[in-house]
Amino acid sequence: MTINPVVAVLAFVFYLGTQAWPFQTPAPARPTVSADASAAPAEKMDKINAAVVAARAATKEKRYADAEALMLPITRSRPELVIPWMELGLAQLGLKQYAEAENSFKTALGTDAKSQDRSHSDDFYQNPNDPHAVAPNATRQSRNTMGGTVNSGQERPPAVLGAAYAGLGEIYIHQGKVPEAQAAFLTAVQSNPEQAPLYLGNETIFFFQAGNADAQLAAAEKAIAVDPKRAMLYYFKAQALTSKATVDPQTQKLVLPPGCVEAYRKYLELEPNGQFVADAKGVLAASAPEKPR
Repeated sequence: MTINPVVAVLAFVFYLGTQAWPFQTPAPARPTVSADASAAPAEKMDKINAAVVAARAATKEKRYADAEALMLPITRSRPELVIPWMELGLAQLGLKQYAEAENSFKTALGTDAKSQDRSHSDDFYQNPNDPHAVAPNATRQSRNTMGGTVNSGQERPPAVLGAAYAGLGEIYIHQGKVPEAQAAFLTAVQSNPEQAPLYLGNETIFFFQAGNADAQLAAAEKAIAVDPKRAMLYYFKAQALTSKATVDPQTQKLVLPPGCVEAYRKYLELEPNGQFVADAKGVLAASAPEKPR
């Protein structure tokens, strides 16, 4: 039996949509908890920091259950500390516990329901010298809500804000909440512009894994705008466009949408020995010549 090469190419592109490809950007350093948080004894804070570091290592090694087990007791005993909630959210995300991870990230941001309830409590006052508490420097009178978030009086570090919103974006992609995911990644970029290439690159890949070509294309174009030298982004842009290709009934060649050929060629130019070279060349070989514009 003879296999139509165009069908074979399209089948391979579909197969790629089921595979996981990590975005190869070094993750930003994440802060630990300061030694003077809530004036706790230094020894106790050392133990908390050690647990945070151990949880972070476990998450990196995909031992998500171990990371969760390390952070759950701390978030229960010290719920005002932001960093343990971040690490817990990342572990729960790895475990695909999306509802729990969403709550953890929102708690780190102070936008979860309990934080909002506390923001209207008469006795919700915290040590103003604790930079890692959920709402230091805040009083009942100074808190207010705007756009569904609590203005707690705390300026969280950009790395925390960016990671938390990017985590929420990933959750929403898994849940099929596209507008919410796009808004979360946009907030991550706005909160921590230095890591925009990382956040937008990951957004591209998560939409690719979810099989949402339109959102993948939009994310890839945003990522290219801030990181134009990263070859993989052009591949994912081209792959999203290839999903919209048609077949010329006379030549049985692929008719690729505008911008697709250029994206594949740019990928090959930047990464001539990359992991997707065979696929890119295969699509180009199976496509009809571009018509003069």
